[in-house]
Amino acid sequence: MNESRERIRREREREKNTYTSPRLALRRVLLLAEGRQFREAAAILSRLGPGVLQSVASELPIDLLVEALPHSAHLIETLLNRLISLEVTPRPDVQCETIAWRLVGLLGADQSSGLRARTSRLASSLVHYTPDTRDAIDARRRQLDAAVQGLGTHGLTADASGSLISLHVALKNELQRHVDVYKQALHKLEELSPVTITQDPAASSHQRLLALSHADVERRLIDNKSLLTIVDKPALRQLPTLVDALSARVESDKAVLACIGQIKRSDPTLDLNDTSPFAWFDCAVSTFQCMVSDCGE
Repeated sequence: MNESRERIRREREREKNTYTSPRLALRRVLLLAEGRQFREAAAILSRLGPGVLQSVASELPIDLLVEALPHSAHLIETLLNRLISLEVTPRPDVQCETIAWRLVGLLGADQSSGLRARTSRLASSLVHYTPDTRDAIDARRRQLDAAVQGLGTHGLTADASGSLISLHVALKNELQRHVDVYKQALHKLEELSPVTITQDPAASSHQRLLALSHADVERRLIDNKSLLTIVDKPALRQLPTLVDALSARVESDKAVLACIGQIKRSDPTLDLNDTSPFAWFDCAVSTFQCMVSDCGE
């Protein structure tokens, strides 16, 4: 019995001494993490001194732990809390924003209280370790909110008569009116071409213009007025407004897709193809913020 106790004591002493070596401590943590023994790995981290912990945290492959979330939540939480409590400086970069976005993705896919309970303390630790993490997520949410507001430009638009129709139909009708008017204008110009094309350039000189008769001026006025009546129609003035509306819609959709692209790049594991990204993101971020607030109180 005494021999067995002595052997256990020696094993514990040897294991304790092993943790003074950053390389061996890191290897032990990685072996446990690969075996999904995250709590055992967290227990090792909780016993490391500042110097060893800093070295292990700098070498720890956080991306693998992020992929293992939410199962690895306790391990990451322990790492962050230990770095905070020991006041390790300089603080190792443990990719807090990447971890936070992974949590947002998980919360967007699963709103159960069980997941929130498993990850709430980790969310709080992230914000305490790197306060900028919350600011980054808040900024992304405001950016998406602004982009979503632009979706309001995709409603119906008024045509020349004041009726509400879709923008594409309004553009089609407006362009058709332009085509009809331009055809009339071209026809009118063809009628006037025998007079204007065969006209001697010298006839436009200042002296010749002063010598025009009353009948010449009257005929010129009638020709130009008839042409102006064709091309200067109030209905044709809506095209710039419709083009501006179309441009606003294009920019709005570009902004929305840019935001969604940023969210996907933040967590490549997210699949938003079959989901409304706006509702998903708003719900997930709200849950994340609530968890942080609840833990901070």
